[in-house]
Amino acid sequence: MSDSTDKTLQLVGMIYDAALDENRWTPFLERFASAIGGSSALIRDVDLQTHNAGFVASTGYDPAWQAAYCNHFVKIDYLTTGLARFEEGAIKTSDQVFQLSKQCKTEYYNDYAVPQDKPHAIGTFLVKNGNETLMFAAQRGKHAGAFGENESQLMSALAPHVKRAVQIHRKIHTVTAEKAQAHTVLDQMRMGVILTNRSGIPLYLNRAAELMMTQDVGLGIFHKNLATYSPAETAHLHQLIWNTSLGMGGDMRISMPDKTDFLHCVVTPVSPELAFIFDSANSSDCVAIFLSRPGGLQLSPKRLVTLYKITPAEARLAARLAALRTLEEASDDLGISISTARTQLKSIFGKIGTNSQSELLMLLATGTLAHINAE
Repeated sequence: MSDSTDKTLQLVGMIYDAALDENRWTPFLERFASAIGGSSALIRDVDLQTHNAGFVASTGYDPAWQAAYCNHFVKIDYLTTGLARFEEGAIKTSDQVFQLSKQCKTEYYNDYAVPQDKPHAIGTFLVKNGNETLMFAAQRGKHAGAFGENESQLMSALAPHVKRAVQIHRKIHTVTAEKAQAHTVLDQMRMGVILTNRSGIPLYLNRAAELMMTQDVGLGIFHKNLATYSPAETAHLHQLIWNTSLGMGGDMRISMPDKTDFLHCVVTPVSPELAFIFDSANSSDCVAIFLSRPGGLQLSPKRLVTLYKITPAEARLAARLAALRTLEEASDDLGISISTARTQLKSIFGKIGTNSQSELLMLLATGTLAHINAE
């Protein structure tokens, strides 16, 4: 293996290390800049229309100059706008983008590039999506001269890997943020939420569910599995959990030890998006269990009307069902016939886009209203 091939492979390895740990972008850029005889290197986002710029990573730049670029020089950066004329992935030097004799007459060159001794640059757009761009570039001083073919070849070999690594890093960051947000929303709910696999082994408990487990409410974890005090209820619970693999949900009541009260339990499949957020690669193996004493989840019918464009009567029914009342109980509470309740429920399904009470509860319970008290 030649030295140049070995050097390239080492840089590729550093790129994918950076995809998993953003702190490794700077060491990669330092090594890359050294390999092509540059004094600095960067990965930078720029919106060509709004002139908003942000550095993914950089090396060899004073933070004050970076700030100056974002605040002013991005608006007159002829290299970035000039590079936009070429196709995505094209490797170009600053001389190829804009003649040096013309560069010397610009404010950008004299007030930004020269004071930093960075008149020579080489770069490419890793992404060019309309006005949104992602640039990979390096710079060096006047006495080092312009970048040549060898430097272009190395950048060309690395650019696809840098692009993919940035995409991986951003996907990881997005999923991490979504997961944190989902945990925050679920932890704000007064209803207990447990995510399990099809075997009934808990994967996640929100704060309300954890609190219930400490209060001897008739449900706990025994040998890593959910269990109740009643073998028959435990068997029923696990059957409901297993049935979600067939796309079915269900509900049951779990008796509390004092026999004077109960937990209402709704079991429903989890959407692929939520399963992914909670580290379950197979959505069919992820199940949501909602636990509440009757009336535990209180949603405002007025807010439901506003958010879901349902009628006030339908909103009152949806709020009762979200409080873990059965359809029969909800119709009694509201003083309507069971046939009217069924008609309203069918209308709610059509407007909200659900097919079952379990799906409806999943939507309401994990929505932004789930932790809001009734008005």
